[in-house]
Amino acid sequence: MKLHLSLALLFGLCCIALSQVLIPGFRPPAVPLLVNDPYLSIWSFSDRLTDTFTTLWDGTIKAFTGIIRIDGTAYRWMGPLQPGIDTAPAMAQLNVTVYPTRTVYYFQQSGVQLSVTFTSPLLPNNLDIYARPASYISLEVYSVDGRQHDIQIYYDNTAEMVVNTPSEPVQWGRTTVPKAPLVALRMGSQAQKILGMSGDRVGINWGFQYVAVPSEGGVSTVIYDTELSRAQFVSSGKIPSVDDNRQPRPALDHWPGISVMWDLGRVGTVPVTRFLIVAYDDIYSIDWFGHFFRPYWRRDPTTVAEDLLADAYNDYGKILSMTESLDNNLIQRLLRAGGPQYATLSSLIYRQTLGGCKLVWNDQKQILWYFMKEISSNGDLQTVDVVFPSSPLFLHQNPVLLKKLIIPHLAFAAHDPSTNNCNYNKAWAPHQLGTYPIAYCMSQEDMPVEETANLILMLAKILQLTGNLDEVYPLYWNLILSWGEYLTTALPDPGDQLCTDDFEGPSPHNANLAAKGIVGLAAVSYLCRRYNNLQCADRFMSLANDYASKWQQLALDIDRSHYKLQYDRSNSWSLKYNIIYQKFLNISV
Repeated sequence: MKLHLSLALLFGLCCIALSQVLIPGFRPPAVPLLVNDPYLSIWSFSDRLTDTFTTLWDGTIKAFTGIIRIDGTAYRWMGPLQPGIDTAPAMAQLNVTVYPTRTVYYFQQSGVQLSVTFTSPLLPNNLDIYARPASYISLEVYSVDGRQHDIQIYYDNTAEMVVNTPSEPVQWGRTTVPKAPLVALRMGSQAQKILGMSGDRVGINWGFQYVAVPSEGGVSTVIYDTELSRAQFVSSGKIPSVDDNRQPRPALDHWPGISVMWDLGRVGTVPVTRFLIVAYDDIYSIDWFGHFFRPYWRRDPTTVAEDLLADAYNDYGKILSMTESLDNNLIQRLLRAGGPQYATLSSLIYRQTLGGCKLVWNDQKQILWYFMKEISSNGDLQTVDVVFPSSPLFLHQNPVLLKKLIIPHLAFAAHDPSTNNCNYNKAWAPHQLGTYPIAYCMSQEDMPVEETANLILMLAKILQLTGNLDEVYPLYWNLILSWGEYLTTALPDPGDQLCTDDFEGPSPHNANLAAKGIVGLAAVSYLCRRYNNLQCADRFMSLANDYASKWQQLALDIDRSHYKLQYDRSNSWSLKYNIIYQKFLNISV
């Protein structure tokens, strides 16, 4: 515990230093709190953490509540006024800062300062930690007026965490963690229909949520009606001593939930720290054409949630150091690249991107695969033109993860036996593989040039950065070449096709789409050259150069001042962002 304390204090100092280089007062539309994957994804949509309930990424309430008692008076640090705590005002929130892996809130009230740090250890170069569906809430409290204060701190979350709708019945209990000194509590739905739901704005309703807290440090825990637990804490500084046994029952029936309370006693100017772990064991993560894939951290079937919690506890100090180091190094690079505004916005984008993905273990092939959910659209699984704009982050942090996102597409298009005889037979790359978290044979939202070029461009850059495409070459080489051949037939004018701007419908003769296809052809040439097929490389590069010359004639507006949205629409405009990969790959076309 002393090691955890000293690391937490150092961690707090680093947070203060980093916050000074980001834009002061920046408050995102949604503040990331606990963001590990599409289901363990808790956010605050408010200016202050006490304004509204926390939610899933889509705004569905997943209520977390935090209260502090200072010398017998209760104040809220998380969650709005509600039954049981309607007499507890909000602490004054001084600041919130969003770092790539952490969000830090600072509060002050009645001579006491409280900092609350939400850490999701999304460390792409340590996949064992990265894959764990476990986040941390770290608390630090101390006196700022030189006096001693009597302090108790309270946390709870309701069973809304484990259901899609609060009318669903839930169950709960406790578990022991042999490999760590933890008190661990868990909740889950009664039905436990594993991978039984898919879609966009859908929460998980299988598996179990865990809250684990070190057993030392004046801690008390209970699973109880959260309104009564909060009310008792506000009035007395205590929580119920015996778990509620009226189960199963709907999550909205007197709102059962997990509560944690620390009695810190007298606190002075020396900071006192505590932390808890919030984890979610989904048991199985992806339905791959009828076969269930385990999460990567469960790739050994003997691994259980108690192992996850023990590892999360034992690595806590290391994770504080690693997340602080990642945040510091990334922010410094972002500052050099684009200044404080760019660094501030990119710090938010980090968890927005990585929190939409899930690492799984493909036990059929005995390899790691990676899946992404298309969020706030229609919930598609592995949408290529959603993977593509996220690719710069993966290329920067760990290109292998991007490759692991692409391989399921290659397997599907190559008629891998595991794809349930879908027999995808189109000349171009697929758009999506199902609806998260279920892969199935479905009608494609075809974007022929868009998705074909996207996949080829990403593969070329992965090869450039890592020096190999193991698991791709030679297994899928003929498929990639066939996609290159498709691009030769679809360019220089892609005709009437959908592109990633599909909200506009098909965009005939789209100049930006054509540019992507042409750079994609050059990327095929690059791949051929790297694999010593010089005839192939020369042919594709010759075509790319020819099409690029024609593109400049077709896309340039009549007044020669800009390039058009569509070849046949004078005085139209679009940003030609599709040529960015030409810069990434350093390809001359």
